[in-house]
Amino acid sequence: MKKISSPAQGRDARVPGARIGRPKLIKHINLRRVFDLIRDAGEISRAQLSRATGSSMTTASKTVDRLVAMGLIEERGLETSDSRGRPSLIYTVAKTSSQIIGISLEPHRCRLVKASLDGSFSPGDVVTFSMPSTYSELMGQLRIETRRLMTPACRTLFIGMSVPGAVDMAAQKILISPNLHILDGQRPGRDLQKSVKVETRLVHETIGTCLAEQIYGAARGVKNFVLIGTYEGFGLSAIVNGDLLTGAHGFAGEMGHVVMQPDGLLCGCGQRGCLETLSTDPAFLRLLGARLGKAITFSELHTRLQAGTLRVDAEINQTLDYLATGAAAAINIFDPDTLAICSRMFELKREVFPDLVHRMAGKTLRPLSDRCKIIRIEGDTLRGGVAAAVHHIVTSLGPRMDWLD
Repeated sequence: MKKISSPAQGRDARVPGARIGRPKLIKHINLRRVFDLIRDAGEISRAQLSRATGSSMTTASKTVDRLVAMGLIEERGLETSDSRGRPSLIYTVAKTSSQIIGISLEPHRCRLVKASLDGSFSPGDVVTFSMPSTYSELMGQLRIETRRLMTPACRTLFIGMSVPGAVDMAAQKILISPNLHILDGQRPGRDLQKSVKVETRLVHETIGTCLAEQIYGAARGVKNFVLIGTYEGFGLSAIVNGDLLTGAHGFAGEMGHVVMQPDGLLCGCGQRGCLETLSTDPAFLRLLGARLGKAITFSELHTRLQAGTLRVDAEINQTLDYLATGAAAAINIFDPDTLAICSRMFELKREVFPDLVHRMAGKTLRPLSDRCKIIRIEGDTLRGGVAAAVHHIVTSLGPRMDWLD
């Protein structure tokens, strides 16, 4: 018996340029199933697809032809023969005929990249510029750089944009960006789409990073996964039973703005004493800077630690304790198979990450902590922009199909 899990799909949930109309459910399922098989296999023939899906060669060929027309897969060549001795075309996800563009808006910079549908790109494909001081300047520069990445020889299917802040997914609007206020109330995805005529999807940076880990990284094949990022704020995103958890309005996982100290530091969201002001990399640097009497960067910190001229134990301990509280709460709430955490504090000393895990054990329900794998990852919001584009394209194809055990 087959179990069908369908993501939410709107009228615009289509790959740009594809004349797919409103096919019947079975056609949606076939498209998604065949594309997933090709992506997972790396390369596969029509004959292999026919056998893997249990469909006729005619049905498999029609589905493949449709995916080729949509720009999602491409021919790689001929295999010598299948089991019956006849040559068969081999297909891969599109790498040369189509591309996607990923964008990462960050407090101090903006990055863009053109990538293949398998998420691969080279360092030379990345464009970086400093974050402008106004929204209009930002959009002007984004339009210029995006057009430069779009070439006539390679079809641009979609643009994924990763941003810091609370994103209304339905309206594609940033309600508030505590660490980049020029984005407050703006729709950079929609505004860019109007200019470059390519559909653009806006996601919170932690959602993008989480999707990147699910598609390419540590969470590949993991059905229940939580990611916490602390580079700029406290971001959390979750994959639950194989699907991205967004909530009713796209704000699921905003644990960083749970108030921990009602009379604490003013947060960018307008509240005081949020978890974000206590448990993150900026919170740690702020504590250290208060003691030193001046601001300090991680680069300066690394230099002084290597020289042995500075100790940071007190500030690390205080910040880790709050981070452990937030991470333990995530395990208690979501019951994930894997919890991944990104933090530059882990780079300072070898003992920092194990210390965090130890602190979490005392704050988490034992049956849950015993079954949850806790890992550290680097995380990359630019790859998150790429993953957001790929995720939207794939879920637009049709429902995901799982086999019941």
